[in-house]
Amino acid sequence: MKRLLDKSSKGRFAYYVCKAETESRKEKNMNFPNSNQNPSGSQHPLSNGGNPFGSSTLNVPVSQLGTEARLDFIRKTYSLFMAGILVALLVGWATLNIDPVMNAAFALRGNLLISVFLLFGLSIGAQAVSRVPVLNLVAMFAFTGFVGFFLTPLLYTYDTVFPGLVTQAAALTTITFGSLTAYAFISKKDFSFMGGILFVAFAALILGGVANIFFFKSAMASYLMAWVGLVIFSGYVLYDTSNIMRTHDSNSYVSAALGLFINFVNMFLAILRILAGGRRN
Repeated sequence: MKRLLDKSSKGRFAYYVCKAETESRKEKNMNFPNSNQNPSGSQHPLSNGGNPFGSSTLNVPVSQLGTEARLDFIRKTYSLFMAGILVALLVGWATLNIDPVMNAAFALRGNLLISVFLLFGLSIGAQAVSRVPVLNLVAMFAFTGFVGFFLTPLLYTYDTVFPGLVTQAAALTTITFGSLTAYAFISKKDFSFMGGILFVAFAALILGGVANIFFFKSAMASYLMAWVGLVIFSGYVLYDTSNIMRTHDSNSYVSAALGLFINFVNMFLAILRILAGGRRN
């Protein structure tokens, strides 16, 4: 089950991007512009040499470390998470303001198979080298930068049809994510029991989404699944935050930051779909 949960974390983002992409294509009738459109395993301890995020601490669960070491691990994790968000925003801004890059992003949206392959490949690759100094940071920021590039046409489209929607979704996501994170830290509850439940719920969400895309094609079902997705990824925030405080080892900060980034983006896409569905209705 542990391996299955680790694999599910790699697939969370790709599923929701595909779902948002499908929703975007359905909006063609609304005259959208440009409508072409987990930490396991062992390794040698990291070294501080030349790596600002390096660590000389052995691979032991952070719960067994001293207070200073635990705080250092949390600082690294959330610093990288916020850096990943910043890289995605900067790449998104550049994509939006450089026409050839924006055209390439729209062209990529037109090929869903290639998009899914790149998303899965970059995500899995970043996880695979998450313990390799320097390369782990390069891989992580390559993934978060690609997310910013890939989502820019989608967000541009939504914001054109529903002005202010993207900003509202981003604000609500930040508040929700921050509140859940604060609750997990303040309550100090162990949410590891949610792992199996979340995995099953996520698998059911994927199957329901695929069935709705190819068979039912129901706007209401899609809207309701956005709510279900929001609940699932809110649960993943609690689950992953709890693991950051307990089961992650001292050298898995890149993997932990990637998990938080994926959760944040998935929550954002779910909230975006919910707000768009509410305005359409």
